[in-house]
Amino acid sequence: MSPVLLSLSLFFTLGQAPESPPAERPFQARLSFLAGDEDVDTAGSATLWNAALDAHTPELTSGLRAEAALSFFLSSSGASRGAIFVDNGSAFRLRYRPSSWAADEGLALGVYPLSSIRLYLGSTYPVTWGREAFPRRPGNEPALELRLARRQWGVFAALKSAVVNEVLGDSGRYYALLAGGFVDVSPQLQVELKGMSWNQGENPTAAASGAELPMTMRGASLRALWHHGEPIGSNVDLSLYRGDPVFFERFFTAGTYSAGFAASVSLEGSLVSQDLLDPEVWPAQRRRTQSASAAALEVRVRHDFLRVYGLAYYRTPSFIQLDAPWVFPNEAFRRSAKPRAEVTGSLGADYHLERWGLTPGFLARLTLPAVLNAGGLLGPSQSNHLLLRGPNQISVLPAGEDRMTVLTLKATTRWDLGSLAGVVAEVSYANDPNKVEFTDDVTGVAVPVFKDASTFGATVMLQARY
Repeated sequence: MSPVLLSLSLFFTLGQAPESPPAERPFQARLSFLAGDEDVDTAGSATLWNAALDAHTPELTSGLRAEAALSFFLSSSGASRGAIFVDNGSAFRLRYRPSSWAADEGLALGVYPLSSIRLYLGSTYPVTWGREAFPRRPGNEPALELRLARRQWGVFAALKSAVVNEVLGDSGRYYALLAGGFVDVSPQLQVELKGMSWNQGENPTAAASGAELPMTMRGASLRALWHHGEPIGSNVDLSLYRGDPVFFERFFTAGTYSAGFAASVSLEGSLVSQDLLDPEVWPAQRRRTQSASAAALEVRVRHDFLRVYGLAYYRTPSFIQLDAPWVFPNEAFRRSAKPRAEVTGSLGADYHLERWGLTPGFLARLTLPAVLNAGGLLGPSQSNHLLLRGPNQISVLPAGEDRMTVLTLKATTRWDLGSLAGVVAEVSYANDPNKVEFTDDVTGVAVPVFKDASTFGATVMLQARY
């Protein structure tokens, strides 16, 4: 595999187990702080701390060394003023590279003792899936991963596991199998295929009625990546990637700027099926297989210090709800719900001012939210549409109204303060004509009505590195 294509692939899949050897410094620490407010006119601002440590040993024996990558969030525990630590995909690895292999080749065995959210399918964050395979688990979701990278191809296999509380009987341990690989079709084109299959346990709704309906999921993701020139780093888009476990690493990865032209294009698609309870067969308990799909196209172009980015993606409502199957737990959508997919497209650009270490930018996004017919979910008397903005993030439109396009504009900046610190910030404006509030009608019943569509927000993130 060419060094340039490998580096580009890591930019697009940052957060999965790296295929290249770690940096020569034995210890690297990062402390990050984020403060954000998506709507400055309302309450609800948020702050978050993230601490990370990367370490590796000298060679334990010829070609073999150990690594540790620790990452966790720190937050207050409330009135007690204590602290709560939340793991963010910490891992331990053994990495082996024979002396005859190239620097970007190797065999790695990784262990995720607490959380395996950095093992997933898909590449572009909004359309990734499988990060949390067992949403009903009461504890941790550890994983074991084996990865082999050669110059023109690579493969991996991983096993996730968790104890799931069953409605009837004892808790059971379940497993999820992930596997995949990539091949360099040419020096500029790479094709990647991943698959995943697992049983999430017995359907709790069916189990409460004495029926056994295992919730099995399986799916695959396919991606083609083309590049020309040196890798192009990520642009600043804080709100889009807020839930990504590599959020605090993505935006502080140093970009490469050199004279000339570079470009990359990533096209991917995922297809997943999930066995859920059929809500249209009652009181009998019957299983229905519900499909979910997503796709994304990402384009990056750089000329000297100017970078231009384009991203478009598509997600069906069933894909958005993969980790939290619907409002009525573990049930498929009714056919009369007539779900329609979310479609989003964004275009942005930034320019690197090398003398000051500043990279100001601008971004515009149009989003058509996912929507369902409320009559197919809440009864035939309901003529409202339901917007699905995220897992179980639902809003009800006024009767007879349909979804409308959301416009988001952002001014962004990144300030690199050498190797020790960095600052990333964005100021955003959103025009969302789908925003509603509830007021009483003439009969005293609360009904949704449209409210002011404009929203202003701001987010700043600081990082210190040691």
